[in-house]
Amino acid sequence: MMITDFGQRLRSARKMAGVSMEQLARSTGSLISKQAIGKYEKGQIKPSSEVLLALAKALDVKVDYFFRSSKLKITGLSFRKKSKLSSKEENRIRYQALDFLQKYLELEDILKLSHNSSNPISKRKINSHADIEQAAAEIRQNWNLGEAPIQQLTELLEDKGFKVLEVEASADFVGLSGYTVGTDIPVPVIAVFKEGDCVRKRFTLAHELAHLLLDFSNCKADKHEKLCHAFAGALLLPEKIIREEFGGKREKVTEWELKKIKGIYGISMQAIMARALTLGLISEHTFKMFRIYVSKHGWQKEEPGKYSGMEKSNRFKQLVLHAAAEQIISYSKAAELLNLSLADFEQEAHIVS
Repeated sequence: MMITDFGQRLRSARKMAGVSMEQLARSTGSLISKQAIGKYEKGQIKPSSEVLLALAKALDVKVDYFFRSSKLKITGLSFRKKSKLSSKEENRIRYQALDFLQKYLELEDILKLSHNSSNPISKRKINSHADIEQAAAEIRQNWNLGEAPIQQLTELLEDKGFKVLEVEASADFVGLSGYTVGTDIPVPVIAVFKEGDCVRKRFTLAHELAHLLLDFSNCKADKHEKLCHAFAGALLLPEKIIREEFGGKREKVTEWELKKIKGIYGISMQAIMARALTLGLISEHTFKMFRIYVSKHGWQKEEPGKYSGMEKSNRFKQLVLHAAAEQIISYSKAAELLNLSLADFEQEAHIVS
């Protein structure tokens, strides 16, 4: 491996860990200086075996990590966050996503799986809420969803070729989406906050899907986020269903009704009411009174109503276990892909037949 490749991998691992050169130097027990780390990252000097082991331990990666060469990048990046998210945390999430994608695509290559995904609405230009309704309806039709609740949006997206990553990050991170560069064909990726509320996670997935699929070339940039929000609502809760549930235009809406819809369709009460406003089922005044009620009762942080479904990204782990069980890859390789010790992976992989 060339020294410059090692330097790039070291920088990636450091960014993924969210540490500065000085912090990394301290984590090695001062075995390696800040200045030396800078030289390693620039490809000016070559690390010894002792240095490799110390860096791997400090950054919580396996030594093999430094020997994986990758030209993979993410383009068309849409990054949703709260204003408090630091640039260091942004970088950490980006590099986490790149590392995950590299391992995911490597595994699919080993298993001779294609990276196919398609955009059923690629020719539709978006400029209004009417366009959004049509786009969401087309997606549902193309993916044979009808008007039924989407029970597992993560699984659906993975089946359609989207790579979904659950990121360990601060609660200020909301979502990320983009396409890979450095692969034969662009591969769509979505990252969401791992510990997030299930209903919020579903909305984020649908919102990021909008960034990936919708053509906003005829639309002003300041409208994109609102229209992506509208798409998420339309995908999760079809127009026909909400019109039936509301039974026409309403002046007042009860908490019980909203909890019922939330429990079935996995969309928040606030998103339901925003959708009702967009479709003319409630007035601006009714929506304003609802927002006051939400604020008064603290629903921005946690609203009532339960959704019985769950959102979990399982496909990558399933592929790793499949490959290990069939001896296509070794247990040590499988452990590396899942960021587990060999002992922990062996406990995870119980062969029962």
